[in-house]
Amino acid sequence: MSNIRACPHNLDSDTVQSSIYTREALPPGLCWKFNCIHFVNMVTKSLLLLAALWTSIVNADSMEETIKRNPPRNISITHRSLGEYTFSWEGNCTCTGNIKYQLDYTYLDSKDSKMETYFVQKHQKDLDLELHRGLHARVRLKNRKIASRWTERTFNLPGESFASVDNLICIFYGELYMNCSWDVTEDASEDARFILSYRERNPSDVFNCADYLVDGGRNIGCVNENIRIEDTIKIIICISEVNKEAKLPYCRIVNPFNSYKLDSPINVMIDKSTDEVKWTLPTFDFNTICYTFQLNCTNLNDGNTKLENVTSTNHIITRDHTKEYSLHVRAAVNDKCFESHFWSDWSKSLVIGKG
Repeated sequence: MSNIRACPHNLDSDTVQSSIYTREALPPGLCWKFNCIHFVNMVTKSLLLLAALWTSIVNADSMEETIKRNPPRNISITHRSLGEYTFSWEGNCTCTGNIKYQLDYTYLDSKDSKMETYFVQKHQKDLDLELHRGLHARVRLKNRKIASRWTERTFNLPGESFASVDNLICIFYGELYMNCSWDVTEDASEDARFILSYRERNPSDVFNCADYLVDGGRNIGCVNENIRIEDTIKIIICISEVNKEAKLPYCRIVNPFNSYKLDSPINVMIDKSTDEVKWTLPTFDFNTICYTFQLNCTNLNDGNTKLENVTSTNHIITRDHTKEYSLHVRAAVNDKCFESHFWSDWSKSLVIGKG
């Protein structure tokens, strides 16, 4: 007996596809209807896929044209608050998704100046700057694959645009003490008066110097004893010329740990039987691996000096036991932690006699 069964006239396309009915067993009218439905479904799916592909291509072309046809224009810098400036530019992009403006800048006074890069969807960016150094900025519009051309500008204001000072240097001791000094430039007017102000991240939290160092009636330095730098990696320190409001403040952006000065080593002694020198610090503010020490061993008979760097608080020296020596030790924080730019002062001299 044949396994082929007659096809009911109310059979739908899903049933036909899932059944064992053969094409030959279907009534002619139903077969025509089924083939038409199947064909229409296939064509519809293909058209939808083509439409989606076309939309994607058109959108990609539109995005590429939007980016390439809308480079930013007219970069400017505006002073906002103590050490804070706003980069701004013109542009036609209402940026969403992956489309952003890329802002780069680098300082002019150093070949080793690092390029700083920021991505924003607005037409501006607020940044802390050392503007007296001069800088070169550039902006472009981009996404992950496409970018407009750069729009660039150099900002190199003359020295008289800023407070009449130079060489602002600040040193930090422990967690509380800051000592700053600066030079007054030759073009400063006789009535020029200067104040030091500083802040951390928040531009509205500004603090003023508590105790000034004065020379010839002018402030040339500042001592503050209530600085806390335990969790601070950036301090903006500015000198303003109080009777010249049109002048911009002269600012430095300082990582206090890079300007950290340790107290001098103490209790320097030698074991003459082994020539091992030992010392300590008044306080160990950091992990022991953070310290580098420098020994200065001077032959008092011929004046020859030997400097050695060590990473522990003891060291065996080499000496002629028939001669006398003078020994000093100083300390600094090394690059295993944050590398300070300053050595401590030298310890008191230890004179090593003959024998």
